[in-house]
Parts: sequence; structure tokens; C-alpha cells
Amino acid sequence: MPILVLDIGGVFYRGWPDDAFWDRWTAHTRLDRATIEAVLSSSPEHRAAQVGQMTAEEAFAAAGARLGLEGLLIRALAEYAYLSDFNARLAHAVRELRSKAVRTFALTNTLSTEAQIMSRPEFAGVFEGVVSSHDVGLTKPDPEIYRALLSRLQAAAGDVVFVDDLPGHVEAARALGLHGIHFRTTGQALAELSVYFPEIAASSRL
Repeated sequence: MPILVLDIGGVFYRGWPDDAFWDRWTAHTRLDRATIEAVLSSSPEHRAAQVGQMTAEEAFAAAGARLGLEGLLIRALAEYAYLSDFNARLAHAVRELRSKAVRTFALTNTLSTEAQIMSRPEFAGVFEGVVSSHDVGLTKPDPEIYRALLSRLQAAAGDVVFVDDLPGHVEAARALGLHGIHFRTTGQALAELSVYFPEIAASSRL
């Protein structure tokens, strides 16, 4: 039976803030959009925390100090940007698969540890485990993070079905022999997953 591995951001949560976010947070922080985008995805602190060189709290504090803001405000900004619009439909489908003895994992570029992600109430019963970039010191699409995943799973690449919202991450997985699904909508992803997991109920694919 295949093992299901899913990304988190852009799959279980929205991948990028909506338009209303920018007006609210540029006014609230007095930062321009480009600076906020860097805080969310490419600042030195963000990159360091993604590979475990500092904790998320340290990254928020450092970014705040650099920008003249409280670290708690930077944390609130990041959580409002990403931890929203949870995909309960997909989570339900994954729980159903897991109840039928399908192994389910996450592979994610994140500032959070596996333990922190697993403790979120919305993920109760969803994953057997999480391979976090923060924990392993690697980020997608580096082939080494996929190899770290396979080592954790003790599985061959061809035994894994991987779902991610970024095409480059999917292509990197396919290059190593994993089955890749590019997440665009929940219905589309569930329909493609049903090829590998007939256990997914027909109603979940609507």
C-alpha cells in the first residue's frame, strides 16, 4: 500500500496572503509590502529558522529588532498570513485513509518543529509524523530532504505519493522516483489521489 506524504502550507492552509492582508498589515506595521513579503518568505531570520539555525521565536524577535517592531507583532503577522483557512475537507479525507491503515506523513518547509506541528488541534489524527525542514536542516526542493523523508519512512521512492502546491517541489520529488501530485484545488487533489488510494470515498472527490 502506498504511503501518503503531504505538504502543509498551500495544501492545508492557504499558500499566500489574500489581498485584504496587505492593506491591513502595511497599515498596522508601517512596513511596505516588499518588506513584509521578505519577512514571510526570504528574510535572513526566516531562512535561518527554516533550517533550524534559530527557533521561530528567535526569528520573530530578531526580525522585529531589525525592523523596529515587537517580535510578538511579527509572529502575529506570520500566523495571520499562513495559519488560516484550514482545509478541513482534506484533513478529513486523510484521517479516513489513516483509519484504513494508510501511512500518512507531512513534508514541509517550516519554522516549526515536528512536535509543534503535531500538537496543533486541527492536525489531530491526520499524520503519523512530520518531516520538518526546521528539524532536518534542509528545505524543498533540495533532493536531500526527500532522501531524509525516505529514510524516516524506511521506504522506497516508488512507494510514496507526494502532494505539494509548488510545481518545483513536485518535480524534485518525481526526479527521485516519488509519485507527485501538484495540489491546485482540494477536489482535484482528491481525485488524483483516488488513483493511488481507492479508499477515498467518491463523495470526497466532488
